[in-house]
Amino acid sequence: MSDIGDVGVFVFNREIRVKPFKTKFTKILTGLGVTAALLLSIPSPAVSQEALPGKGEVVLEKAGEIELGDLIQQWASEMDHVYAETRIQAKDSNKKIFERLGINDKAFVRYVNSIKGKENPFARLQKGRLIQARLTPTGEVISLRVFRPIDSLSRDVAYFQVSKESGKFKHANLKSEIDAFPIASSAVIKTTLESAAVSANIPANVLAQIKERLSTSMDVNKGVAAGDSFSVIYERRQIDGADLGSGKLLAIEYFSKGKTIDSYWYEGEGVEGYFDSEGNNTDITFLRMPCEARVTSTFNRVRKHPVTGRLRPHWGVDLGAPRGTPVYAAGDGVISSKKYQRRGYGYWLELTHAGGYKSLYAHLSKYAPGMAEGVKVKKGQLIGYVGTSGMVTGPHLHYELKKDGQQINPLIADLRTGENLKDDALEDYKLAISPMRRQIAMLSRLQLAQNSASTGSD
Repeated sequence: MSDIGDVGVFVFNREIRVKPFKTKFTKILTGLGVTAALLLSIPSPAVSQEALPGKGEVVLEKAGEIELGDLIQQWASEMDHVYAETRIQAKDSNKKIFERLGINDKAFVRYVNSIKGKENPFARLQKGRLIQARLTPTGEVISLRVFRPIDSLSRDVAYFQVSKESGKFKHANLKSEIDAFPIASSAVIKTTLESAAVSANIPANVLAQIKERLSTSMDVNKGVAAGDSFSVIYERRQIDGADLGSGKLLAIEYFSKGKTIDSYWYEGEGVEGYFDSEGNNTDITFLRMPCEARVTSTFNRVRKHPVTGRLRPHWGVDLGAPRGTPVYAAGDGVISSKKYQRRGYGYWLELTHAGGYKSLYAHLSKYAPGMAEGVKVKKGQLIGYVGTSGMVTGPHLHYELKKDGQQINPLIADLRTGENLKDDALEDYKLAISPMRRQIAMLSRLQLAQNSASTGSD
């Protein structure tokens, strides 16, 4: 055992990690309805150096909670600056947003109002966009960022920034690299996979990736049973210490009636993708659902059209989601068509992929910046937003997948085409995933102990 001096405890949305800090303290605070975090220095007991996470430490969800109210009030008057964040809501206004952020800066408001044209994100508020502000304790703006939509595969993020330098405000459109660290979580299914994910504080976009991983080995709508359990590791992303939410699913182990389904993200020499513990490729060429949504109409040879009332084939799936929900490319490809049909698909585009595949995305509200015929896109890249264009009764994405000109059902088709790892690549892979496997094993033991204690108290 060795004494390592001060230990920082970082509390962020009910997650705790312990690591040594060089600075004595940094404090982060936000007001009502705004995500908050606090970083403080506390005396440490003798702690084993081996027990402390290193650079790649995993944060354990629900490791514990700390009542921050009294501490925040105690430290607030001593802060050099405050971080606050919020998201643009329906029927929002600049005044409401600035109040939620705790901004009390007339000069900043005047400057924002002076920015003309499409460059000013406050001139036309887009629901769901993340806004982060760095303020003085009295509410004056040091800097403020309005982020463009971020998908789980992005390694950098674009944003509009207003900052103050030498007493004067300036603004610019910028791009920065995202920092990511892993978070681990586990849950036991009592009713549904969705409710189990909510109980474990697993974000919606991570749940979508979990379903995508499991769909290669089971029917996630019918194959999930009470008593099944799962453990996951996923990315939590930040920029300059400010939280950007969750990112890529890094690992999952799903346990069901003596059967284990596992999948790990791996980036090696000339290869990347998801593989099971034995190096078998579990990746799928295309996303089954290219947006966070629910299935409102299935792939069907005969369907009554909701607008015309006529019986006709429905060679795709309809994914119901709020207007403006991001839509991602189902696979690597090239934009082969980008068109508008008033009495049909509305705003739509089609991607051509390798192997004779094509994918189509219809009824968009608008396209993502830079989308044009001939442009190459990557799997998971933002290409547009859910809308109500064309002949529709409500906001949704019509999604089609074709193989050699024939439509196939993207929800059930076997889309696995990757190669398995062998020889040296397999050895490197097993070595790379061993830390994640140990973390998941520990998490599973904790979950088992928690369940046993809960059962014993009933």
